Amino acid sequence: MSTRISKTVLIGALALAACAPESDAPQGASVECALGEGASFNKDCVLESVGDGDFTIHHPDATFQRVRYDAKTGALTSADGADELAMDPDPLAGKFAFSVGTARYRITRADLVAPGS
Repeated sequence: MSTRISKTVLIGALALAACAPESDAPQGASVECALGEGASFNKDCVLESVGDGDFTIHHPDATFQRVRYDAKTGALTSADGADELAMDPDPLAGKFAFSVGTARYRITRADLVAPGS
């Protein structure tokens, strides 16, 4: 009988683990990105606020780009990495359009402003 109870407990634990959300999944707004030469824009990237104007843009292949937003000046800069952030000279209305290396991004200003700011 203890074997049956152990199996029941094990099955229940496995079921709960299967239903739990992935802890590694980034939390944030889906944003437009085009990753690589000639890539088309899609909403496959996730913008995660890491506090104090710093953000991480998560790519679908688990790589990422860190950016810094200065709410006072409205400037975006690369927070780390070898490639500098370059602003698009003709951004879309209400969006920041920029690139870092061969990756291009479009992010709304609202995504960069914390609620209540």
